[in-house]
Amino acid sequence: MAQIKLKDILNELRGGKTLSIFDADDTLVKSDAWIYVTHKDGKTSKLDPAEFAVYDEKPGDEFDFKEFSAKLQNPRIIKRNVEILKKQLTKARKTSARRVTILTARSIGLPIKHFFKTLGMDVYVVPVGSSDPKKKSDWIAKQIEKGYSTIYFSDDSLKNIKAVDGLKKEYPDATIKTYHVKD
Repeated sequence: MAQIKLKDILNELRGGKTLSIFDADDTLVKSDAWIYVTHKDGKTSKLDPAEFAVYDEKPGDEFDFKEFSAKLQNPRIIKRNVEILKKQLTKARKTSARRVTILTARSIGLPIKHFFKTLGMDVYVVPVGSSDPKKKSDWIAKQIEKGYSTIYFSDDSLKNIKAVDGLKKEYPDATIKTYHVKD
């Protein structure tokens, strides 16, 4: 039986809940997947997730994320971040006032869930189906409105970090801590 700590009981009684959120690609795992960009002039280029995270979209760019809807190809964990995920999952099993989520831009969460299952981890995966940083910050805002008062958010995309940091003004009573993951 899991040991429950007094601070967790007090936090739950106060209505405060904690949510730890991790991005998947290039935050927890690297894989061989590309984003294909068709430019206004018809030329095509490809970006890996790290390149896409800092890519400045140009007028007329069209993106194809088809490789992110399939099983992860050649997945490699980012060990230090996966260790943090494991610790957060362990804490979450000890109290109902804590939850852990993988929030991915992918349109399908099953490949991520399946990969972590092969590592012995049962993770909750939410696909937002868009690379627009607002999609992740909107999802997090909904969780704050559901009663999560402490948010930890880890992502390799500075655009996503800035979008979530923007919630601090909108929700001043919530504690929102963001971590820009650099590998």
